[in-house]
Amino acid sequence: MIKLYGAALSPYYNKVKIALLEKGVNFQEILTAPSQQEELLAKSPMGKIPFVEVGGHAMAESSVILEWLEDAYPTASLLPPTPNGRAHARQLSAMLDLYVLMPALPLYRHWLFGSPLEAGAIEAARQQVTRGVAACAQLLDYGPWACGEDFSSADISAACILPALEQMSKALLGEDITAGFPDREAYLQRLSGRRSVNRTWSEREAALTAFRARQQQ
Repeated sequence: MIKLYGAALSPYYNKVKIALLEKGVNFQEILTAPSQQEELLAKSPMGKIPFVEVGGHAMAESSVILEWLEDAYPTASLLPPTPNGRAHARQLSAMLDLYVLMPALPLYRHWLFGSPLEAGAIEAARQQVTRGVAACAQLLDYGPWACGEDFSSADISAACILPALEQMSKALLGEDITAGFPDREAYLQRLSGRRSVNRTWSEREAALTAFRARQQQ
């Protein structure tokens, strides 16, 4: 059985979780925080989450894990069937990660953990995320999914990033910094109809509620 290490508050963790659910793979979730302890570094060399363990072999980095899942479980593919379609999904997924989620991470960590923000961090994140959303919009091809007819890794990235950043930015800034994502509400409604996404969203909300309760103790 695959062991998935991490926490439901991490969009990267949820990417892997949705992929596992979509593929119908048996897996065990093991709540794990990022760490620089030797035991964790032996499995995730940068001390990051998520990582998986399969038959004693560990793999880190969510994009790498998703690629491994495609190789290991190809019959329930999370990529379109053609080379161009697969490249399209990979490109959009990478752009969502790099240019929408990554610039917002300082704000996300501040919202969750109270991590300090550098001067100008909020405005910088707002501008970079807005630009990233506009760039991603050029690649969208709803049909009904982000890259056409096939639910793909690009949809998984969107499912994990857009709601998390909406919740964070509304609480922190009073606005949704991902609001420029085209047909956003209708698309999120379609995503909510996927059992894998709906379950992951529900379990993330439960984890957030429990985390906030512990913070207040």
